[in-house]
Amino acid sequence: MRYTSLVICVAAALTFGTMASQAAELDRPVKVFIVAGQSNAKGYNNFAESTHEFPAQLRHQPDILFWPAQEPGQEQTSSWTELKVAENGSFGPEMGFANELAKAMPNERIAIIKCAVGGTGIARSADYTDYIPALEGFKDGGRNWHPPTDGKESGKLYKWLIKSVDEALTALDAEWELAGCLWMQGEHEAGISRKMAENYDRLLSGFIASVRSDLKMPSLPFLLGEINSHTWAFGEVARKKQAAVCRDDANAVLVKTTDLSRKGSGGASHFDADSMPLLGFRFARAFISLREEGRCREPSQPQRLLGT
Repeated sequence: MRYTSLVICVAAALTFGTMASQAAELDRPVKVFIVAGQSNAKGYNNFAESTHEFPAQLRHQPDILFWPAQEPGQEQTSSWTELKVAENGSFGPEMGFANELAKAMPNERIAIIKCAVGGTGIARSADYTDYIPALEGFKDGGRNWHPPTDGKESGKLYKWLIKSVDEALTALDAEWELAGCLWMQGEHEAGISRKMAENYDRLLSGFIASVRSDLKMPSLPFLLGEINSHTWAFGEVARKKQAAVCRDDANAVLVKTTDLSRKGSGGASHFDADSMPLLGFRFARAFISLREEGRCREPSQPQRLLGT
């Protein structure tokens, strides 16, 4: 009887400890991350094309909250759901990112808001004439990520991003902390003209500053996916501008991509089912690195390229 009582007491203590741990987790604010940009943020691939067995823990992550914002012009039916591969088999860097982050921070709750549209840039359509004289009169209908600077109205995608984040956070039935933004974009500018690529540091730093201001998070970490090694006419120019932004921003990190494969059905400009999880993993390591450093480093330090 004495041993039975002892077993019961130990079991009760373990149960209480587990419940206390779960309660502590519930008391923590949900860490919310934004995934945004153009096609390589959206994901043009198919998990069925992976040359390795695509793990089940990547395909469906029920512990990760996910808000897939509907593109502007589509019926807005977004709501919080579980993170999983899209019905057509495609997925973005959020899959590898969430999986790696959950392993590194097992006591944290994680949520992801995704706003991505293929073939889009930061520059306003009104600026295209300056970039390429032959495009005089070209209109993109405001379908760009340009923030409301210079006294001009912001692009539709920028407005959509800020609105989507606000709606998602309002709908989140828990305390939250906006923890970081994964930005995978720049191929657009790298493929349009040299002048646009040379201006990418100004465009990108202005975008980051405005997002931080509008979301009232002046130190929001930005994890910037390097423009990939596809044959963009001015890719090297744009990559150097990305690096310059990270050199001057203590809370921005450039994540290496030029070694990642692009051999899937999505085409040569898009990361395939083998490389996209690795890109997400590198985004996670970039965030963990900033977190371990207190999310700050001196702007004078050399720009760091993770994933090497």
